[in-house]
Amino acid sequence: MTNISELNDQQLLQIIETGTLPSQLLTHTTQMRICWVLLKKYNVERAIELNNTFVNNHYHNETSFFNTTLSRAYIEIIDDFMKRSKQNDFYKMLKAFPRLKYDFKKIIKTHYGYDVLKEGFKKEQAPLKVPMLFTF
Repeated sequence: MTNISELNDQQLLQIIETGTLPSQLLTHTTQMRICWVLLKKYNVERAIELNNTFVNNHYHNETSFFNTTLSRAYIEIIDDFMKRSKQNDFYKMLKAFPRLKYDFKKIIKTHYGYDVLKEGFKKEQAPLKVPMLFTF
């Protein structure tokens, strides 16, 4: 697998549950799609819990980086846009709301009113060895 878009939602859910997503495929778009898949199957609170577990376990294997607020923000923001969208396909929703892909940092700041990227890190944080979930 070289691209997450090759997977259907069920296959992606299985990868989330087993924690076998290759690091190079965990991008901003992938993280949003993970949230989409979780929200299609679970309620918001359960999706937040599962997303936190997935991201924390994934980054625990790579670094000590984990931002609880950012992980929660992904779920809450994707949930909001899913409710606004008439699309039943993740990639069509991205086309309908391109700022999810290109201006997510501003959406987060608007949603929370502050820069969550500076919050929620583990005290024992090691230098970041892998790219963050998204780049701006």
